[in-house]
Amino acid sequence: RCLAIHGVRMDRGVDKVLENFFATELHVSAKQIEKSCKEEGLEIDSAVVEETLDKLVEYGFATSRQFADNVVRYEHLHLGEHHDHFYCLRCGAIIEFYAPQIEELQAAEARAKGFHAFSHRLQINGLCSRCFGEAAETVLPLSAVRRGGTFRIVEIAGRGRGLGNGRGRRRFCDMGLVAGAEGEVISNTMGVVVVNVHGSRLALGKGQAEHVRVQLTN
Repeated sequence: RCLAIHGVRMDRGVDKVLENFFATELHVSAKQIEKSCKEEGLEIDSAVVEETLDKLVEYGFATSRQFADNVVRYEHLHLGEHHDHFYCLRCGAIIEFYAPQIEELQAAEARAKGFHAFSHRLQINGLCSRCFGEAAETVLPLSAVRRGGTFRIVEIAGRGRGLGNGRGRRRFCDMGLVAGAEGEVISNTMGVVVVNVHGSRLALGKGQAEHVRVQLTN
């Protein structure tokens, strides 16, 4: 009713988007809502879904968040409630949590700085218990580790593009990329993996990063 009063055209498509959104307590993307509508036999334009969800945010029925996979997701905005999020970089699980100690520390720090805080968002990226248990036992290429992931190098493996002959291995060694070295992925884009090893930023092509075999650490 609030949307209709403010000029939002209420048709079957908009009604179905609202129905599907309010039927779940999950963090959902516009694509997921669109898929749900189509599974119920309604062909709907993706723009209608996005516009409707954005209107829900605008009028305070929903909030939008963008996690490490860069997908915008929407969740219900419950008045008077606040929570933060853990985001699993491997399986995409989103876990809500509320920690009074964190809230109190943030408020105290704001007061100490003379800052008047109205709102905040806290998102912690990492691995859920299931994914971390699997990843900690699995050797995988550095190219598969997402931004923020910490790792320990197991070996420099294989031959071929990005590694070449003995000179290629020596170059890895000169950069500090040796078995046992630990680091963190700063960026992992389509073509380059940037890591922090021994306090230095190193940029590797995806072909090179394929040869660096690692295990994830905490």
